[in-house]
Amino acid sequence: MSSQTTPSPAWKALEAHRDQIAALRVDELFASDPGRGASLTFACGPLTVDLSKQRMTGETLAALLALARERDMGAAIERLFTGSRVNVTEDRPALHAALRGDERVLVDGEDVVPAMQRGRERMRSFSTAVREGAWKGATGEPIRHVLSLGIGGSYLGPRLVTEALLAQADGPAVRFLANVDPAALDDALAGLDPATTLVVVGSKTFTTQETLANALAARAWITAKLGEGAVARHFVAATANIAEAARFGLPECNVFAFADGVGGRYSVWSSVGLPAAIAVGMPAFERFLGGAHAVDLEFRSAPPERNAPLLLALAGLWNRDLLGIPVHAVLPYAQRLASLPGYLQQLEMESNGKRVQADGSPVEQPTCPALFGEAGTLGQHSFYQWLHQGTQEASCDFIVVARAMGSREAEHAVLLANALAQSEALMTGSSTGDAHRDCPGNRPSTTIVLPSLEPAALGALVALYEHKVYAQGVLWGVNPFDQFGVELGKAIAGRILTAFTAPQAPLHPATSHLLGVIRKAAQGSPPR
Repeated sequence: MSSQTTPSPAWKALEAHRDQIAALRVDELFASDPGRGASLTFACGPLTVDLSKQRMTGETLAALLALARERDMGAAIERLFTGSRVNVTEDRPALHAALRGDERVLVDGEDVVPAMQRGRERMRSFSTAVREGAWKGATGEPIRHVLSLGIGGSYLGPRLVTEALLAQADGPAVRFLANVDPAALDDALAGLDPATTLVVVGSKTFTTQETLANALAARAWITAKLGEGAVARHFVAATANIAEAARFGLPECNVFAFADGVGGRYSVWSSVGLPAAIAVGMPAFERFLGGAHAVDLEFRSAPPERNAPLLLALAGLWNRDLLGIPVHAVLPYAQRLASLPGYLQQLEMESNGKRVQADGSPVEQPTCPALFGEAGTLGQHSFYQWLHQGTQEASCDFIVVARAMGSREAEHAVLLANALAQSEALMTGSSTGDAHRDCPGNRPSTTIVLPSLEPAALGALVALYEHKVYAQGVLWGVNPFDQFGVELGKAIAGRILTAFTAPQAPLHPATSHLLGVIRKAAQGSPPR
């Protein structure tokens, strides 16, 4: 807590409890309680969430739940699902959950769900037409490749879904492009034929610099071979800004709109997910939505003591604020979930990486930890050394898939054995008498089990983390739906860009110096 504020009763109780159990080790808690695993494992839709390797007791959980009650968590959850303007700094609701359910959501007295369902029907019709060859390019040939342009959530979301559900991807092949680096565009277009390529531009505002630059470059690539009239057959957009898409030259029927209340990093459930729907088919995409909706229902209605998203949020707060653990690792033991750490990095750090509360006052404690990760077992050969013996602790989420994702059961058993071994080793550590080999252990982790890597389980997994982030935002008092820190850098970049064509443009002296260094390097002149 901030030294300038008075800790609340629930927070004081948590601090006192932390001090009381400071010497406890998780492996000792298992030894004294044979039922610990079962008592701290929770169902959530198709998922199972095991919190038993967290450094907490039943009393810890009770104290954390008291904090949630003190912050009026139940009312906050209900506000999320009922169209309240939970995004207070931008004065709008957060409507991503409405995209995957059929319950009424009233915004200014109007139910927004019917319009969302109509948008989903348009996605179904278009994705089916592309997959079945009914939608043809300007030359009459069917679409064989999709180039998905976006950045942030409009890139990370559809890429995650497409890669995770690769086993079901029987539609046109999808490539993803986010970086404005021209080499990235060259790589994305390599081997593609404009006549058989569909470009999907995902951008909430349709003004994002990187996405527009790539869209204009892709447009030039299409029209150079097929002419300006080909744009309507080879470009569609997923956006909340229909007017800007029209200025780009897209007819209204090529624009798949979504609500302004759907944030970019929460937008994969909307038309932003169109590339994934084309790749895997709309039935699979709707099962993805259905899995998320099952978690929505759990988050909204499950008792707090069995509410897995809330409990995950509370465990994260306990680690970050009471135990002082500044880093969190996401470790999916599934190669097709390799993009998940990057997706969650944006979801968590852009949402809750805040230093002021929703009312503008300073936060009372540290907020979101730094988040990183890698697919297992790759990470074991890079940063796991730091996890086990580093001078700072990290909390970890292990994500495992019960059923084999490929055709070889034996290798899947090896994968699972490694995941289980690493979570056990972080808990138990080792004491060999050799300081170089000793590991302290007692490092907290959660394990999330998916029965299989199929659409519903994937949707549930993403929604689980979304609701964890929202609950933590409530606990910390921050608004998880704005991102003004991102916008600062964008504004400065626009100012610097003018200096490339107007050398006398005013720049900060540090930036002016560095730009000069870059120009000399480009000319082959090393700095002196």
